[in-house]
Amino acid sequence: MKKSLLTLLVLPFFISAEPWVDYELSEEVIEMTVVTVKPNMKDDYLMGIKKTWVDSCKIQKDLGHIIDCGVYTANTAGTDPNVFLTIRYENLAAMGPNKEKYKEFMKAWRKKISESDQESIAGGYGDMREIVDLVVLQEVIFK
Repeated sequence: MKKSLLTLLVLPFFISAEPWVDYELSEEVIEMTVVTVKPNMKDDYLMGIKKTWVDSCKIQKDLGHIIDCGVYTANTAGTDPNVFLTIRYENLAAMGPNKEKYKEFMKAWRKKISESDQESIAGGYGDMREIVDLVVLQEVIFK
């Protein structure tokens, strides 16, 4: 009995996974910005990013530059960080800089919001929040 229990406890340390045999990572990637918004400022912050970050994501999606984007909040009292911004890309290469995509986006973006309006809205973000992390995620697909 002791030997069986010991084997069950030790066995996981000797099993090793092999990429592309036991699992693989998705081509699609998610960039997640992790934000701590100061107390009593979350609603103001969310309404501000709706006019800037969310609208810019919609334009990028319409242009085919990204798959999707999302805004998530942690609603547990006292939770920090408490806002998570995600952008889904087709693959890692789609995240990279691209002059043509940038020009295309900026042309559409300036039709939506002027530079001065963008600065006046986003200028207050520093007083409302702190960006605490930026991570790139890939889904693990088990075989």
